[in-house]
Amino acid sequence: MAGLRGDQDFANSPLAAVCSSLCGALLLLTATCADPGSRTVENRSTFEGAIDLEFGEIDGDDAYLFTHIGSVLEDPGGRIIVADIQSHEVRVFDSGGGFLFSFGGEGEGPGDLVNPCCLAFGPDGLLWVRADVRYSAFRLGATTAEYEREVRLGHTGIGMLAPITFDAAGRLVDVGTLTSSEGSPLFVRLHRDPAGAVDTVAMADPARQATGLARVSRMFGDSPVTFFLFQVYGPTWMQAHGPGGVWAEGISAEYSINFHHADGTVSWIEGAPLVGPELAPSERQWAEDRIDSDIERFGLDEHPFGVPERKPPLAGLFFDRSGRLWVERTRVPGAEMSEADVYEGATLVARYLWPRRVRASGLSWITDSTLYGATTDSLGVQRVARVRFRRAG
Repeated sequence: MAGLRGDQDFANSPLAAVCSSLCGALLLLTATCADPGSRTVENRSTFEGAIDLEFGEIDGDDAYLFTHIGSVLEDPGGRIIVADIQSHEVRVFDSGGGFLFSFGGEGEGPGDLVNPCCLAFGPDGLLWVRADVRYSAFRLGATTAEYEREVRLGHTGIGMLAPITFDAAGRLVDVGTLTSSEGSPLFVRLHRDPAGAVDTVAMADPARQATGLARVSRMFGDSPVTFFLFQVYGPTWMQAHGPGGVWAEGISAEYSINFHHADGTVSWIEGAPLVGPELAPSERQWAEDRIDSDIERFGLDEHPFGVPERKPPLAGLFFDRSGRLWVERTRVPGAEMSEADVYEGATLVARYLWPRRVRASGLSWITDSTLYGATTDSLGVQRVARVRFRRAG
């Protein structure tokens, strides 16, 4: 695939084996590579974050009882908007965390939301919500949200928590899985314009997307069913989608990332070799228990994967609101802070640190000074957290 590095293995979340052959629909990438970026920028700035707002309760007012926070963002007026997956609603709070109103609710009618996972403001100024098999658009008012329209998913990647983004032409980017011409699940970007036309782009070849996965086939009655086993703490394929049409992909085992610009060109980001942290004894025990469970569940003679000595060095990829790519490193056990290298295109421009208990990846709203994420305490209580960054030193 032109412009891609490391096209031997790849991790795909097998969320669906779908529709018939995709081969005729795919528009294969014809991007060109720019010079690789450098991680050795002497004057890069370091920013340290601290939590300045956190809200969510174990009991009390329903508005503050979160089941599974899927996405958090801030509107132009500073209000905080939260998608709570299992309560099937979106909640709106003021800038200090005071509850204002909610909308959605489980159902199939216009404005209903089943498992809303993802939020984004579109170029039309509407709040777009991904829930179940559709994207729903709402116009936010002072005390209510008015339903405007919806777009159905163009794939079977139901349940996948891909962020909602729009490309440089304002088209909705629908990320999910289709079936390749070889019959393998394949992650794609479906660029959908308001008239219904779709431009389909495969993000990598199936083998690369399947890094760290093994297939197991079993018969249920007369029907064969394919299951996927993950390598616990093994390498995985990572993907990230940003505003204006930028996106990136890479493998967690190596600091080698393909940055796809809005104009279709590709820059290769290659960092210095990193070594992931060793597994803690409790992590190793959990991995061994997981392997034993897989062997028993699927009737295996042996598991396709063992327990690695170390975790992959990279934990994830995500974009901020200005289209900068954050490359998150895997935390060392006991570390107090999470850490990410931040790139503008292929150029390393900053290093960001934030409290490790704040989950940032996938929650969709980050700027150069603010990050919205979620925390989970020892009792499983989820809370919305806002982190403010300051330049270190």
